Amino acid sequence: MVLQNFKIIVYKLYYNRVSIDTMARKKEHNFPNPEGKINVLKRYLHILALLQSPPGSKETWNATSLARLLSLEEDENDISDSHVRKYIKDHIEDDLGISVDRTQGGLITALAEDLDPDMQLEIARVYSGFVVKDSTRDMILQKFIAANPNRALWTLARIYFATLEKRMIQCNYKTNDGQLLTDRKLCPCYFIFRNNNLYLVVYDADMKRYLPLVAERIQDIVVCDKKHRFNWEVPDVDELFATSLSAFIDNSNTVEVTIRYSQVVKTIIENIITSLQPSIEHENNNWYRATFTISDYLYLCKQLVLYGREVEIVSPQKVRQAMISMLKESLSIYEQ
Repeated sequence: MVLQNFKIIVYKLYYNRVSIDTMARKKEHNFPNPEGKINVLKRYLHILALLQSPPGSKETWNATSLARLLSLEEDENDISDSHVRKYIKDHIEDDLGISVDRTQGGLITALAEDLDPDMQLEIARVYSGFVVKDSTRDMILQKFIAANPNRALWTLARIYFATLEKRMIQCNYKTNDGQLLTDRKLCPCYFIFRNNNLYLVVYDADMKRYLPLVAERIQDIVVCDKKHRFNWEVPDVDELFATSLSAFIDNSNTVEVTIRYSQVVKTIIENIITSLQPSIEHENNNWYRATFTISDYLYLCKQLVLYGREVEIVSPQKVRQAMISMLKESLSIYEQ
């Protein structure tokens, strides 16, 4: 229930699935209504984060000391110890169901329970938006705005509300090889950041498959008047890209790949393939063997080529041959 309640905050508030005003009206959903202000969500997530004190920490809190810290980024008069106590009771304890330790005299020592990894991920997704500068995301958005200087925000908003209204969009789209596809009618699902691009994931009813479109290449958007009547569910992002390292989507055409890599690049290689849920074995002489299922093996080759003799594609032969061809083609430019 804790994770479910927090997900409602994330997807209903932070990711704008409904407006803040709409949240205030929907009491029946049993999710926190942080006084209709995004700042209040930020405040009680600050408190929640500070109360996750590590074991053995000598740091203790009370409502006054927490209010003092929170006031550093806002008007001091806006936050008092009574506000902090209210956030803890109403939002952290009552709404999210997370208990807080207290000692005699009112010191708030820490959370009384550990947060499971899924819960922490949901919190971090929202909290990082307040405390971390995401330079990669900024770069991607700047690139998108530069490509659409007079309609970038309109494009985001119009597609977003088309998804809520279940309307198809009609657009032109320029492919990787420069081909212009005209009058495509698509069902938009959501925007995602992936591989240094902003993508719009759409469902193509004619092709009966999901496609990732580079957002900056979408042109001449028209939202269709009629709502679509296709019986399909918007897929979970992790499921959609379960066998992909890139933005490529084709879970129906996968191969099982085995690679070997040395201790020297172990951390790097396992970071690359971790989303593919590999099966990893330790071999002799500090080498490792990993087996996993992947759909975009050419992208894998491009990633592994950086690590030279420290990694080898063992099987299947077509993936191994793809790597050999890639290496020969790269070398040929220097042998002319």
